[in-house]
Amino acid sequence: MLNSVFFPLTSPEAFQSFSSRGFDILVPQGRFPSGARVYVSGPFAQKKGVVIDSDSNRNMVGTEANSTENMIGAFLEIMNILKEDFFVDLNKELNYVELIAHFLVFTDANPLAALQDFTKTRNRKAIDEILQTQTSDYRVSIVPSGMLPSGRKWFEINISPKLTMPTKAYWVEVVYRDETHDRVTSFAEKSIQTISRLIEIVEENSRGKS
Repeated sequence: MLNSVFFPLTSPEAFQSFSSRGFDILVPQGRFPSGARVYVSGPFAQKKGVVIDSDSNRNMVGTEANSTENMIGAFLEIMNILKEDFFVDLNKELNYVELIAHFLVFTDANPLAALQDFTKTRNRKAIDEILQTQTSDYRVSIVPSGMLPSGRKWFEINISPKLTMPTKAYWVEVVYRDETHDRVTSFAEKSIQTISRLIEIVEENSRGKS
């Protein structure tokens, strides 16, 4: 997300820039207007399975991919393109960078039971009395203490059983946002290891149970 007065990706310069770096252009050439205030919006380029998307109304450029490694590589290329081809000073004009990721994690443990064991609280009895039934938590949500979800620095990791296979797999949703791209790319590079370690912690209470 940029805080530039004008969105830097204009037509046809954006298409020419990305094409020169090996990206396939998704917008049919000759059907997109050109001009200093004609901004590129929507999915417009791809490379190695990574789709480049932009939203000129929100001053945002993003990547979407199934591969973390390819996604990070394309993202770093975009940073270079913005600096080298469109003269964007990222130290001044970068508002924040946000990672949104989803993971499907299979396990030999029972995710539903593991999460219920992990999330037992002292107030459970009071909650059961209010609802007139025995209850348990369904998911674990992890956020930074003392920070607001609307801030430029924030993360949220939600771990829950996969809806269609709750005793076999976890569904993990991640949002990680920061003012610098270095911290976000560093987290993305280690995301699989981070999620694996978190699930190990969740399953510790259930080890040895049938």
